[in-house]
Amino acid sequence: MTRNREKQVIYLGMAINVFLIVIKLAGGLLGSSLSLVADGIHSFSDLITDFIILWGLSLAAKPADRGHPYGHGKLETLASLVVAALLFVVSFCIIKKAVFCLLQGPVHIADACLVSAIALLSIIGKEFAYRKTISLGKKLHSPALQANAWHHRSDALSSLVVLLGGAASWMGWPYGDPAAGMVVGLMIAWVALRLTRKDLNQLLESAVSPAIQQEIENAINRFPDIISWHHLRTRQVGREIFLDFHVLVDGNMRVVDSHALAHRLEEFLKETLDYPLNIIIH
Repeated sequence: MTRNREKQVIYLGMAINVFLIVIKLAGGLLGSSLSLVADGIHSFSDLITDFIILWGLSLAAKPADRGHPYGHGKLETLASLVVAALLFVVSFCIIKKAVFCLLQGPVHIADACLVSAIALLSIIGKEFAYRKTISLGKKLHSPALQANAWHHRSDALSSLVVLLGGAASWMGWPYGDPAAGMVVGLMIAWVALRLTRKDLNQLLESAVSPAIQQEIENAINRFPDIISWHHLRTRQVGREIFLDFHVLVDGNMRVVDSHALAHRLEEFLKETLDYPLNIIIH
């Protein structure tokens, strides 16, 4: 059921992307707008991203096996990293083209109203796709879906810049369109940098965020049957959080009873915390 919901939201984004690619490229060529053509290329990269995310989610869903006893969750993070790399390539191409156009001199948009209308339609469509995708991505703690959502948001923001560039050109500033293209490229690069940092932290097995760490500590403190605890370690593999820690129990407790207590604590944490957890208690 979860995988079906993931596929549905990705297919929704793909349908929006196909529609926007057609109208952006057609409108950009008819209106002689570099920034709208660049935005159309960005939407095309979104479509490629959708296929990458589908591939990553499919591989990450494979169960643990002898060669991968901790599962395949990092493949989802790897898919997110591929998305970030693709964004860097797109941003470089757009910035390069914008600089070239600025050096060529004033740029005239043939139909600023058409360009602005298409940009506004893109903002509405991509913001809708962002909200649907980020909501599900956060609910499922999926780095791949959240990366895809930010790709949608970056497209919405770039369309906003195109809208402003079209308005500037309509008002008589001849450098508005290539300047907007430059800003689009820089915004995409910023999103790519943010995703790369997050994904590399997961692949390097850094600890979870301080906010999640505090949630875990608060949950352990609420469990009544242990004397104390220490040495908590956390890391994230895909959407799953791995954690291990030591607990101190009554020294007169039988081994079988302390073992049962550890199981109760594990179940308590899984019921209390809204994350997929893999727990080892010493």
